[in-house]
Amino acid sequence: MSNKDSFSYIIDFLLDPHNKNNKTGFEILFKIFLKEFNKYDLIKKYEQVEDIFNDFLVRVLFKQNFSLNPTIKEKIEDKSSNIVSYIYQAIHNFLRTKQREILNKYYTEEHQERHESVVKENEEGREREVIGVNEKISPIVIIEAKEISEIIQNEFSESEKRTLCYMFFDDKSFFEKKLSDDAAYKRKSRLKNFLTKFVAEKGFSLEGFSYFVQEYLMSEICKKFR
Repeated sequence: MSNKDSFSYIIDFLLDPHNKNNKTGFEILFKIFLKEFNKYDLIKKYEQVEDIFNDFLVRVLFKQNFSLNPTIKEKIEDKSSNIVSYIYQAIHNFLRTKQREILNKYYTEEHQERHESVVKENEEGREREVIGVNEKISPIVIIEAKEISEIIQNEFSESEKRTLCYMFFDDKSFFEKKLSDDAAYKRKSRLKNFLTKFVAEKGFSLEGFSYFVQEYLMSEICKKFR
């Protein structure tokens, strides 16, 4: 292999997939896809990675006769765009969609009974952030909530995690140092705006985030700060 970076080979393959000289780009792209595929145990249980990868190529990266998806072509030509990030996100979105398809195909439509009421308390003129969930939760929502938990654990800063715990459990002891009510409120407001964008950009549902708060926030994140 020459001194070209990995994504240069991938771009060569995308621009000319029929050229045998671009096989290296195909192989690198497959390895990246395989690494992400291995994170989805449910898909691995029912599908072969080669089949799913081919599906990704023909449904996302290419169109008829292996002509490059126009959106991807535009991003490659636009030197200011981050094609690396775009491809990783495309893989992630595709695998999440495939996971939902498998859930719908192989799992029953029976739901787990829930009896959580929606609570919104007001203490000293300030609202406490508490999210309730519907009485019935589908397997898709449970999977989504677990994914939200994993992303927050891996990508959020410690300060953001502590603020998240304060936001939903209304307890300033989660902060690493003593803060005034005003300072804590400002942190919560900033994080609230960030969470709105986070949920929208990742494509999560409000129900999935609500289930994460109820089932995973304390046990997998906040408990560590006690």
